[in-house]
Amino acid sequence: MTTVYTHPASRRDVLLSSGETMSRADAEALGYEIAAYTDLLKPAERIATRHSDHLDLAVLPPFGLTVTETTAKTLGFAITKDGAKRTALRSDSSAAWRTAIFTSPEAKDRPAATAELVTSRGPESLSVDQAIAFLRGLPTETTDTDTVEETTMTNDDPRAARLAEIRSTMNAFNKNNGYKVKAPRADASAVEPAKLKRLAEIRYSTLYTNGKGMTQEAKQIKLALDTHENVGTPLAQAFAQLGFDASKLIPNP
Repeated sequence: MTTVYTHPASRRDVLLSSGETMSRADAEALGYEIAAYTDLLKPAERIATRHSDHLDLAVLPPFGLTVTETTAKTLGFAITKDGAKRTALRSDSSAAWRTAIFTSPEAKDRPAATAELVTSRGPESLSVDQAIAFLRGLPTETTDTDTVEETTMTNDDPRAARLAEIRSTMNAFNKNNGYKVKAPRADASAVEPAKLKRLAEIRYSTLYTNGKGMTQEAKQIKLALDTHENVGTPLAQAFAQLGFDASKLIPNP
């Protein structure tokens, strides 16, 4: 019997052993066994890493899911401070802002978009109501089998496409609400592919070695490299889909 696992940040979804998401209703209809998320890990491995930028958030193994520290502890995870680079929370208002968004019904159905939003924005640029309104306008995050198959056939990584969709929607939302939209980031399409790959590997290795393997930059580089390796998407294209400024990998002349 196929076993799937409860999603720690989405009540409507479950996780496959690969980390992909599917709806709980589909899993039940197919007769899959639904186990607790912690069953993915041995007891000694149930250790979450404190988020490198937000000390009230935690990153869960084995898929790097971002949740509140309270949620991580409720699930039975211990919290390590290895990934933290600050000794105090940014501010009580920021922590409360993130908690209010994470605990909203809209966030429960859009965990990836919520994690992206709370780690890239703050209360000074987006109110709780605006953040929730933004999330409400996004589709719920359930992986459809047909969609995944079609996406794979078109040589496009669904995770990269999802992140690109989130960023595109966020930019449009900010523009409509009078916030300054950042200029498009430079791509690295002019760099020889093998050289770009090597530079990306060096940068990721450096971040990982320095204890920054769970930062947004490291995650994007790793995802782009994985997409290139497993799907065949050109690395420069993967970076562009993720909205990552790959020019920062290139040494200044």
